[in-house]
Amino acid sequence: MKEQAYPFQLVQDQAFYEFTSVSANKKIEKAVLLEQSRTVDRLFNLALMDADDDGEFSDEVESRNGDLKMVLATIFRIVEHFLDRRSDVVVGFRGNDERRHRLYRIAIAYQLQHLTGRFEIYGGKNNAMFLFEPNTAYEYYYIKKYSYEP
Repeated sequence: MKEQAYPFQLVQDQAFYEFTSVSANKKIEKAVLLEQSRTVDRLFNLALMDADDDGEFSDEVESRNGDLKMVLATIFRIVEHFLDRRSDVVVGFRGNDERRHRLYRIAIAYQLQHLTGRFEIYGGKNNAMFLFEPNTAYEYYYIKKYSYEP
């Protein structure tokens, strides 16, 4: 990924990362949680969260800090860090509303040429996974380390 990203830190047990989103007006504490699926072996669900006024993290808070590209680049770098440590797993994610979900599809399509060869990216729909194709609507997105098998 060619975009500039925020520094991040792994906070606890391989699956909770924090970083700070910075604009001219404010700083927002953000977290990425990678939680193992209870139903699918080796699948980790990604959640992006902002700290609310009480300092609790929630995926319902919308910050609009004007740094979307850096936030998305940071999320990708976190996923990359996680998959470097856990190359046998898949990370799944979706937007929690249609606007965000579409935004993720656009961001993946924009970065696809930089990701191919290092990662495998899939879209899921109707309980099936397909190699990601730009301009195709999916219900879920999946990313895993590229595995070369001759």
